[in-house]
Amino acid sequence: MQISCAIENRNRRGSSRARARERRGAWCLPLDPAPLPLPARGGRVEFRKRGGPTTAHGPYGSHTPLFPAVCSGLAGAGNKFATWSRDAGARGATIRGPRVMGLGFDLIKHYRPAGPVAAAYIMSQGPIDLIRGPWGSGKTVASIFKIARHSAVDFPICRDGVVHVRAAAIRDTYREMAKTALASWLEAFPKGGPYTASEAGAFSGGQDRPVKHVLEWDTLRQWYRAKGVWEPRVTKIRLEMEFGAIGEQNLDSFFKGYEISLGWLNECDLIHKDAPGRLYGRTGRYPPESEVMEWEGERLGYVADPDTGRESLKVPRIVCGDFNPPDETNWTYEREIEAPEKWPGYNFFAQPSGLSPQAENRIGKARHKYEEEERQFGGPDAHEARRNVHGMYAPKATGTVIFKRFNLLRHRADSPLKIVKELPFTLGMDAGGRPAAVICQRMPNGQKRILREVVSRPDTVTGPARFAENIAEVLMRDFSGMRCAGAWADPSAWYGADKTRGELAWVETVQLALSIPIMPTATNDLGSRFEAVDWYFGDIDANTPRLLIDPSCKYLIRAYVSQYQLTKHSSEAKTDSLEIEKNEYSHVAEADQYEAYGYRGPTNVKKEAAQIGRPGNVVPIRSITVKSDFSVF
Repeated sequence: MQISCAIENRNRRGSSRARARERRGAWCLPLDPAPLPLPARGGRVEFRKRGGPTTAHGPYGSHTPLFPAVCSGLAGAGNKFATWSRDAGARGATIRGPRVMGLGFDLIKHYRPAGPVAAAYIMSQGPIDLIRGPWGSGKTVASIFKIARHSAVDFPICRDGVVHVRAAAIRDTYREMAKTALASWLEAFPKGGPYTASEAGAFSGGQDRPVKHVLEWDTLRQWYRAKGVWEPRVTKIRLEMEFGAIGEQNLDSFFKGYEISLGWLNECDLIHKDAPGRLYGRTGRYPPESEVMEWEGERLGYVADPDTGRESLKVPRIVCGDFNPPDETNWTYEREIEAPEKWPGYNFFAQPSGLSPQAENRIGKARHKYEEEERQFGGPDAHEARRNVHGMYAPKATGTVIFKRFNLLRHRADSPLKIVKELPFTLGMDAGGRPAAVICQRMPNGQKRILREVVSRPDTVTGPARFAENIAEVLMRDFSGMRCAGAWADPSAWYGADKTRGELAWVETVQLALSIPIMPTATNDLGSRFEAVDWYFGDIDANTPRLLIDPSCKYLIRAYVSQYQLTKHSSEAKTDSLEIEKNEYSHVAEADQYEAYGYRGPTNVKKEAAQIGRPGNVVPIRSITVKSDFSVF
């Protein structure tokens, strides 16, 4: 079910202009499946500010839907809460209605999500929701609206008939808090604005110390009447928003004593990696369960303690956060990319690049601004351009990253790839003291899928027999009964054995143990291997990449992000040849090179390289010159 979003404009001039305005902003946010019946009034939940008039259309006198739907109107972020910009094609059009601090913007009434990713982030109910994206993509404002929406929709009604919510916003320092999260918050909810509580001290603090801001507004909530019977009533929401900064404090001392409903980590990549868990541990403590209406258990449900058998109310516990992608050494990269299975409570929401056709918050920030920033950063491959323009994790490398066309968002699968039992698999291997292997499949459309990696422990020298056991274990577990279409390895792995004494080469030992014939690639030339792999970083069509890597292949993904690189001397052109930095990630990257080069063969690799970007049906003119004995003499 969806509630359509529409711009409120009581004095519309001309139906054509009104329809055009609606088309520009008619982004709809789907409702979560609700356990309770929706209000009878068209399925919408209406809001009014304190003291607002009551009309035939509801408490606020408007058809505009609010919670749980998000209203169309002004996009958040970019230029924060600015009115329609010329970049969006609105030519200075404004919205008539409640004005906040002269900006003509009311967050609760007119906000609409910057795009589908921001909308999914707003609707998610934790436990820990983190959104990342480029500059100006609407992340901070989405977090502010997320707090307001959860307060109005999800938290329980207390015995005094009021929904009491206490939220905490955390930053690394108070200076940064004042410049970012607090500044955006006050643009949405000014100190003396219509949503600030009327009591004395509703706003307090500031100047390098904690800030507290109390908001109040009315909404329509479902109240219990009898078993299975609910009725909508106007209900007051009271949100206590607290702003704090960790600074130099110990995490234990900072979070001790916090009793909150939900938390917000602004620019969470700059905060200690333990902060999300510590903050989550303080949620669900306000309001006390003894102050909640008894019948809220019908809506929220109960959780039984396995030890005591005591049932407690299942109140929402949510921590949200926003950040621009840091480099790959940050804790966010590990929890989103490298080891998400270790952090099951984390929900990451990745916004598209600012230069993507699917970019979010185009009203707040136009494409040409991202293009200008990319040029100032030094091009699309620059460290800051990848982070702040394209919304990608930036590589942390000392040397030159070799495969710069690798795109983490495009070439890494979002979920585990299914092994197709009807199709054969292929193997690529790199020998040495720390050998590695990749296991792949080719789809009918030509897409290569890297399904598994076998990597030796960095602190252990692995011989061919033990390495073969490791591969056999994976093959028997995941590829049992499937046919091998080919296996390739480093040509140098066939040398080094003393044949007169009956010794076996490294590859001969492995292929005897696996009962799979292994072939050497045509050459060990780095350039040819790089060409073979780089071709797979292209596209089959506009929507299908040639390469897809299973998220379990953490070493290979990390290698292609940054760790498969040239040595420092080779990067600075102080050597006559290319030299690879040997580390725990380089061996699996070279195993993939042998698989790609062996499968494609030297002829295809050279042919594709000779095309130098031309389409497949375009060939050099010399190749089609007709042979003739004609002469002008």
